Amino acid sequence: FNTMNLLNKRLMRLGSLFVIGCGSLIATTLPAWADTSADEAILHVYSYGFVDLEGAKPSAIIVEYDQPIDGRSVGIDTYQVTNYVIEQERQNGYEKTIERDDDSIHENEGCPTRIYVNDHPATAADGGKAWGKYVVIELNTAYMLQGQNLVYTTSMMAGVTQKRPIQGERETILANSHAITNYTVKQQESPRGTRTVIHTDERYILLPQFDEAHGWKQYAIGNGAFQAKHCYSEYTGRYEDFELPYSIYVPDAKTLEAQKGKIALVIHMEHAGGNDRDPMSAITSSKAAALLAGEAIQSKHPAIVVVPQVEESRRSTNDLVATSEVNTAAWELLDSLLVQYKGIIDENRIYGTGQSMGGMLLLNMSAQRDNFFAGLALVGAQWSNNYDKPFQHNGAPARSPENDPISFNGFGLDAANYQNWYYMVSDDNILIHTCSGDPMATGEWQALVDYYAAAGVTVAQAAWDPYMDLAAQNRQDQQLTGRPNHTPGSGIYWASFTRGSHMSTWKYGYQLEAPLAWLFEQRRETAQRRRKIEQLKQPWLGRDEAGQIRPNSGTQGLNSAQFTPWGASETYTEGWTPASVQKEAVSK
Repeated sequence: FNTMNLLNKRLMRLGSLFVIGCGSLIATTLPAWADTSADEAILHVYSYGFVDLEGAKPSAIIVEYDQPIDGRSVGIDTYQVTNYVIEQERQNGYEKTIERDDDSIHENEGCPTRIYVNDHPATAADGGKAWGKYVVIELNTAYMLQGQNLVYTTSMMAGVTQKRPIQGERETILANSHAITNYTVKQQESPRGTRTVIHTDERYILLPQFDEAHGWKQYAIGNGAFQAKHCYSEYTGRYEDFELPYSIYVPDAKTLEAQKGKIALVIHMEHAGGNDRDPMSAITSSKAAALLAGEAIQSKHPAIVVVPQVEESRRSTNDLVATSEVNTAAWELLDSLLVQYKGIIDENRIYGTGQSMGGMLLLNMSAQRDNFFAGLALVGAQWSNNYDKPFQHNGAPARSPENDPISFNGFGLDAANYQNWYYMVSDDNILIHTCSGDPMATGEWQALVDYYAAAGVTVAQAAWDPYMDLAAQNRQDQQLTGRPNHTPGSGIYWASFTRGSHMSTWKYGYQLEAPLAWLFEQRRETAQRRRKIEQLKQPWLGRDEAGQIRPNSGTQGLNSAQFTPWGASETYTEGWTPASVQKEAVSK
């Protein structure tokens, strides 16, 4: 169906109009046959997609017209499209944009693969309809982007230019004079210089796997967000009342009734790159939430999944091992769900997943309520002891059972040891994945391995290439977590990817099935029976001249080595104190 067909059809219609109009020229029908431009006929441009390993990714661009379109008049070359990957390749080149090319054809990433019309804004496995208001342009998604996971309002940008005439129900629709987009581009000044900010209008982003029909609900500030009360911040030493946005997945009523008392509860915490006020940001900036609510997991392990949304101004953790008011608020939200779904949730099956900032918060929370979590499956995250937070945080006292009784709420908490993170988590079920190119996480987990080794405990470790066959990687994870885990300290497993930087970790980690399969097998009773490493309750005795941890040393009173995203800190070295840090600062 080409341009000549359209011209012939127009001439035929002109002839028909002449015959009909001979005796009635006043009753003109010109609006019914006159050409129009796509600039006027296109109402909206939608980006339609899903969450992949690097975050939200468009799988189609959907063009809404003001009238039904004849499906025979559109073809693969009817439109020129743009989206995030196309723009990045145009500006920066293929090598700097694409980390993995799954179809091995360079520079076809994000390009059209199929086109048809539909009568509603969605893709269609059957090839669409004969006529419909929506032109669906399916895109190639067989690639992985380089770099960090993007906020969905950046990665879901889309634009189209109609290059050829197409046939509408009322008229021929001629080519665009300009591209029509669902996003804006602005240059924004920052301390690091000028940066380009892309913002896609949320109204024109379609991510069906996160709509209410699939079990998800989003609660935004001013529209159902959780009302957090009296939440303590180690950053300021103040208590905050605020609204915590969040998303939640709840299985259907039939499943809740059939699995009453057996439903798991999972809290997922995102990395700082997903910080925003929009609760969609946290569930789309990695693949974790989509996996947890997906059929593969829910069919075997029905679970309620809650994903708090952290605002940048309330960043939940920082690299100096401190937490904001979000820590307390997360506990309040979990407590409210345990009340709301009392008798439905199995309280021995409460789990945590997360990465970077979010994983760090969960590691800290796991020490605040001993054995509250049956298991944690985390990527690119770390934690450690830091007793001297008043020095680092403007005189604000550290979080404690006295100033934050909400966070420290029973569950066998050993109040005398609450600050000794290494001791408190030594009976927990923790599976961590890191990348070799992440010096902070690697350094902190190596410190834990060293302290446990000094107490006679060997932490289970394994390393492999994240580009290895996925089945082989899953077997590696299964072998790692299949080691005996009945003695103190044996529930912690450390898997390291032999390539990749910090922000690669959740792309590599969430491509595997084994970590989440392991998670849902864990039970609180396992940790309760395992007991803690008692030697860690002893005072920290330091290292000898050969650099070995002294015999009988624990981790009580230890400020562990402070690592940074660039490696070990020269100032906050192992065992540092406020006095030693101050002396170092003065000497410089």
